[in-house]
Amino acid sequence: MKKILFVEPMGTSSNVFSNFMRIPLLGPVILGTIAKEAGFDVTIINENIIGRRIQANELLDVDILALSCITATVDRGKEIAKEYKALRRNNGLEARTIIGGIHASMLPEDVAPYFDQVVVGEAENSILDILSGKTKEKIVYCTRPEDLDSVPIPDFKLIKSYERIQNIPVMTSRGCPHHCNFCSVTAMFGKKYRSQSADRVLREVSRYKKGTVFFVDDNFTANMKRSNEIFDGLISSGFNRPWTAQVRTEITRKPEFIEKMKSAGCGTVYVGFESVNPETLKTMKKGQDVEDIRRSIAVFQKQNILVHGMFILGGDSDTKDVFKMTQEFCRKTGLDYVQYGILTPIPGSEVYIQIEKEGRFLHRNWSLYDGLHTVFSPKNMTADDLQNGLLDCFSDFYSYANAINDGLNLAFDTIKSAVKSLYTKAYFPSLMPFLMKFAGREIIKRWLSENESYLAYLKERSQTL
Repeated sequence: MKKILFVEPMGTSSNVFSNFMRIPLLGPVILGTIAKEAGFDVTIINENIIGRRIQANELLDVDILALSCITATVDRGKEIAKEYKALRRNNGLEARTIIGGIHASMLPEDVAPYFDQVVVGEAENSILDILSGKTKEKIVYCTRPEDLDSVPIPDFKLIKSYERIQNIPVMTSRGCPHHCNFCSVTAMFGKKYRSQSADRVLREVSRYKKGTVFFVDDNFTANMKRSNEIFDGLISSGFNRPWTAQVRTEITRKPEFIEKMKSAGCGTVYVGFESVNPETLKTMKKGQDVEDIRRSIAVFQKQNILVHGMFILGGDSDTKDVFKMTQEFCRKTGLDYVQYGILTPIPGSEVYIQIEKEGRFLHRNWSLYDGLHTVFSPKNMTADDLQNGLLDCFSDFYSYANAINDGLNLAFDTIKSAVKSLYTKAYFPSLMPFLMKFAGREIIKRWLSENESYLAYLKERSQTL
């Protein structure tokens, strides 16, 4: 029986979101589950979950090493493959390496020199032929599974230290009918929205007895009829796990839909607001305006659903004014969490093609393509301006002063809810936004300490461009 090791490498230590959330990519888990069911001896190591780099003894006794990488982790993936090959050969053993994931799918030529095989696209229909050696091509182009109900429920117990996973990822759909210019989802999964049936979704989530279920679909509620069926199933079954999802602003045009989301157990939504600059939203092809964003926040808040707003800074229509505009918008709308990111030219996106054509890349150090580092020359500010603007936005929101203010409001709202609960069912506010303000401030401090040299590099480059 061949031993297969699937690995998801860690990104840079400063990638605060992967370190904090520790949500595994589903690709390695689903493919590992398929391989296990076919009789392979499968282990999955996620470096973010185990909290360290993979060790030599974990690589040595493996017949096939399969890595799944995003752009920010692909350089680390190359390092692991090199170490594995050296270990095996030094011990007189054969070594075979495979890489898949979105970076390999978008730029197979970038990774081909480092691996025996490169898997392009969704690999469920191809993985067994690849592992068995039946498929021998250097670059393997896969066909997309159309029936997502046939995809097995991922076996998270294959992951080393799986018990550390607190946010359980569930993907119920693939593809996106939208085509935002900064996104590579449609290049990877297509514009056709493929989804699992409501029954299949309910069957999977009913297996999870602890932790928060995170619907990681890029657009969980794109098919609102299916979403209503899922909500009805969650309500009727008495499902009592908290859950979160990634959604778009337009669903709040139907407040009754959001009310049902809350009744079904939704506690937090992750929403790509992207920008408060109207011109940037148009350039991004986002299909929403600032009023849509403002309305959606109010509708979610009315149902006591926490809002995690995601913003992208540095678009070609952005000037340095965008930082203060964004900070003010987040304060006035009362967002519970924010996630700021620098526009990053990810392979497979229109932005990548444009910036490459215009010669605006600063470098191709993929490990820094994580949304937290400026890696190109923006049009209306320097790279240094963009980097510092991002840091100013984070510091403005995740501050001790905001945390203390949240704490006072939390105490007041809790007392008010306690009194109300004497007469009727009351909503008690969450402690998490308050705690995250404190945690976020410490993360910012650590990021600054770990990135001093890169900040100096950007300052020097900005002075010479």
